[in-house]
Amino acid sequence: MLVIKFTNRHWKSSASCRAITENLIPWGAAMGWVRCIFVIAFGVGLGCSAFASQASAADSRDILKTQIHRSGGRVALPSGAMDGSGLYPDALPHYHNQAQLVCTDCHIMHASQSHYYNLASPAVNEQVPYTNGANRNLLKAADPLDLCLSCHDGQTFAPDVVSADANGLTNRSAGYFDQPEVTNIKGHDLGRGLPMGPNDYCYRCHFSAGDQKKVTCIDCHTPHGNNIARNLQWISWPEGTPDLGVLTNPAANGMQRYETENVAYGSLNSVSLREPSNMCLDCHHVFSGGYYINDPHGSADFAKHPTYDSERSSTNNIAQGAVRGTTVPAHWEGGTGSGFGSTARVRPLNEGSSSYASARTINASTNGVFCLSCHKAHGSDQAFGLVFPASPSGYSAGGCDQCHLVANIP
Repeated sequence: MLVIKFTNRHWKSSASCRAITENLIPWGAAMGWVRCIFVIAFGVGLGCSAFASQASAADSRDILKTQIHRSGGRVALPSGAMDGSGLYPDALPHYHNQAQLVCTDCHIMHASQSHYYNLASPAVNEQVPYTNGANRNLLKAADPLDLCLSCHDGQTFAPDVVSADANGLTNRSAGYFDQPEVTNIKGHDLGRGLPMGPNDYCYRCHFSAGDQKKVTCIDCHTPHGNNIARNLQWISWPEGTPDLGVLTNPAANGMQRYETENVAYGSLNSVSLREPSNMCLDCHHVFSGGYYINDPHGSADFAKHPTYDSERSSTNNIAQGAVRGTTVPAHWEGGTGSGFGSTARVRPLNEGSSSYASARTINASTNGVFCLSCHKAHGSDQAFGLVFPASPSGYSAGGCDQCHLVANIP
């Protein structure tokens, strides 16, 4: 086999090699050596290898943009203008934007503070005297994770995302993590000291490193705000992140905005408003899109459970399964009987919805299955962050039967 090593100059100018990697290995081009093998008519193997890690940071990020979000991101600011107005008010964030972006929450100018700004009313987490040392980017902690958790773990003025909830919510919409650096079978693992370069997040799981299968808060949320729901972002292309349909009950206030009952999900199937699981693709891209889930065996069935993915034209709704006899739309819409007895209704993605009220509609023809239908984003009290009970050997039929009505359990 002939193997050719392309320098960065060749990588950028070699349209044929890029085409190979994009079409045959859709996600490989962003990760170090990419090998593509062709067997031509005469049985001769021709290979090309691109050492993408030689590329500049900008080149690496460009590759990730092309490979993961091929439909393109936003080309201007999100629809919610920076004054807090916007096309989708139920999807607007709150803290870390506009007047609620407070620099001194996270940064300290000289790694020194000997008195409070206001003796009568000390600021949130204001430390006097300051003892956390001089850290990168003037941060008040050596690792961004610890800085985030100084507010988001055990505090009543911010969403509590680790273990027990200090705010007393019944069911947090994104669930919760275990403690940092703990291997958690019930959700994502939080980690410190994670590589944060333009394509370093890929290396946490893939190739030579591959031993840091962990996340940190600022992978998925931008601390400086972006006027997108929950300040969510594409880790592969933060500035390209479109509006995402995490829709909050406008009547909810304070921490109640994070209660499951006060959050619904919608998508307009375009860059104007994508489903929130669109950001999950950055790491979990092989779980959605026709390329991965459609029938590879010619037997008219799926290789993986359909997952709503408007960016790759792989949407779904519960009614579609009726043709195959795999779903029972009337059972889903009725909301009683098998699967609903001890399990709350799983959360659908509502196609065409851009407000909380419309996204709460139960209709098998517009309700799709997406990542958050079955999993909590942070984690839950069940294996794999499931929203319904999991037994030691797998998950029970409680959640599945809401759509599929196979087990006919009480």
